[in-house]
Amino acid sequence: MEGCCNSGCCGGKKERASYRQILFIASSTIYVCTLGIDFMKLDVQELILSAIYLFCYFALGYEILKEAFLGLVRKEFFNENSLMAIASIGAWIIGDGAEAVAILLFYRVGESLESLIVEKSKQSIRNLSSLKIESVKILQNNEIQEKDPKDIKIDDILVVLAGDRIPADGVIIKGESSIDNSALNGESLPQSVKSGDSLLSGGINLEGTLHIKATKSYEDSAFSKIIKLIEEGQAQKSKSEEFIRKFARLYTPIVTLLALGIVIFPTLYEVLFLDSVFLESFKTWLYRGIIFLVVSCPCALVISIPLTFFASLGRASKEGILIKGSSYLETLNSVNAIVFDKTGTLTKGELRIKEIYLYSKYDKEFVLKIAKSLENNSNHPIAKAIQLSQIDEILNIDNIKESAGGGISGTYNGVNVAVGNARYIESIIQKNIEVNTDSKCQVFVAYDLELICSIELEDELKNEAVESIKELQSYELYMLSGDRENIAKEISNIVGIKNYYAELLPSDKVTHLKSIIKEQSKNHKRTIFVGDGINDAPSLALSDVGIAMGKGSDVALEGADVVILNDDLKKIPKLLKIAKKTRTILWQNIIFALGVKAGIMILGAFGVANLWVALFGDVGVALLALLNAIRAIR
Repeated sequence: MEGCCNSGCCGGKKERASYRQILFIASSTIYVCTLGIDFMKLDVQELILSAIYLFCYFALGYEILKEAFLGLVRKEFFNENSLMAIASIGAWIIGDGAEAVAILLFYRVGESLESLIVEKSKQSIRNLSSLKIESVKILQNNEIQEKDPKDIKIDDILVVLAGDRIPADGVIIKGESSIDNSALNGESLPQSVKSGDSLLSGGINLEGTLHIKATKSYEDSAFSKIIKLIEEGQAQKSKSEEFIRKFARLYTPIVTLLALGIVIFPTLYEVLFLDSVFLESFKTWLYRGIIFLVVSCPCALVISIPLTFFASLGRASKEGILIKGSSYLETLNSVNAIVFDKTGTLTKGELRIKEIYLYSKYDKEFVLKIAKSLENNSNHPIAKAIQLSQIDEILNIDNIKESAGGGISGTYNGVNVAVGNARYIESIIQKNIEVNTDSKCQVFVAYDLELICSIELEDELKNEAVESIKELQSYELYMLSGDRENIAKEISNIVGIKNYYAELLPSDKVTHLKSIIKEQSKNHKRTIFVGDGINDAPSLALSDVGIAMGKGSDVALEGADVVILNDDLKKIPKLLKIAKKTRTILWQNIIFALGVKAGIMILGAFGVANLWVALFGDVGVALLALLNAIRAIR
């Protein structure tokens, strides 16, 4: 059995496929040559021509006729195959074998070209989905062992050579390199990394060898989740796709009955009231019914609409934008309001030193040495901001004591030193401190029981924030912030958001968002909420479309409808443009397909259009609609 499976059976399938291809080419060639002979009225007996057409009919249409017959057996009476079978049999009845073959030939050619176009459009998503890692190198007992990626455990040491894809999220413990993350987030510039840096899975190591300590398993890593999201996103259908699917199920039997009506009722009318010969009237109206049947095939819409959404999802994924289903692409076109959380969305979410104010003879370098040395081992956001200062020297501080929510103190060369908030430093120097109420965050440094400086910190705006918000001015923009009024007002003025709410608790943000959504829904408009994907889960879930600026974080990937992988605000205008382009292409295809088909149906009913025009109305329109659909991926 195994041998059969591995050789005979597989070989048999390939041989059958090859045989079908040869038969298709040979019979198509014979048909075209015979059609030429028939057209030029060469001296060939009609019986011979009919026999050749009959051979070509079954050679080219076997699969279609088979599927139509199986549909009858399964009581699936109306589908594209049955439409073509009925139309071609009708052509035989009126004695036009050439056109009977043409119906099946062009339908098969159209199917093949449609499959080719669809396959090409799916390639971009398949390229990403196929980047699954086959094996990984794990360092165990000073030896490198190749294992299945699913065997990766937290704290395993992964060895990633130049050219290898990073298999799991982790921290570099040895080596320096550049990482190509283009497949992960659409970013073309490589990311420089060194020991201590965190990495997401999916990037390619461009230089040297990296030793990475895994912080997640292969299945829980960012890249695996992204692939899963893409697969799930393809499965979620939009309202347009669901409508077209239901439309096709109703449309096909309706047009079949209409075609039958075109044949029966005019024939009866001419025979009963105009004294026409039944056979002549029947042939005339049967031909027109066949035209109606051929041109009415719904392939152009049934295939092009899902393909348009598929191509758009592929385009977005190439830009580092993950959309969890085509339904959200549709919703984006109804959006009128965009609500931004401030911290981590419009701003970087990381404190930086804005200004240093000196109150004594000591210079900035000295006070920063004191502050950095005290904060050197702390993980507090303020400590991290001070640690990023350009001071390399760390002083030897003794007797370090940390006061939760206050600050840190110690001794340097026998002198008391401290860094912390106003209340903490006041308790040390026993004096009141004047605090700048306009500052978001201010810390103070004391030396020998004397206030020597204050350090003002700020959360920096993202570099692209102003430019991105400028592109979104056609929408109603809102900003929600937990900061003080003056800070929120300053940020909103800088980026260009007129509507803002400050000093909000998490529950207040949800309340304001509900109010905005309610107001927009009165006019049948939708609302986007943009958050950092970490502490905005309720708002992301509440909004019509939740967009997480998450850098691949777990909460962002799981909680939002759209994820901007590289945290770039410029991707939001790009996302909205993709949605608009998708809608434009959909309507172009719907209007074009229905318009051309309706025109040919009317002309065919009045005897102006022939079957060849009807074939263009079916195959030609479908192909043009598909070619238009794949523009969404560009």
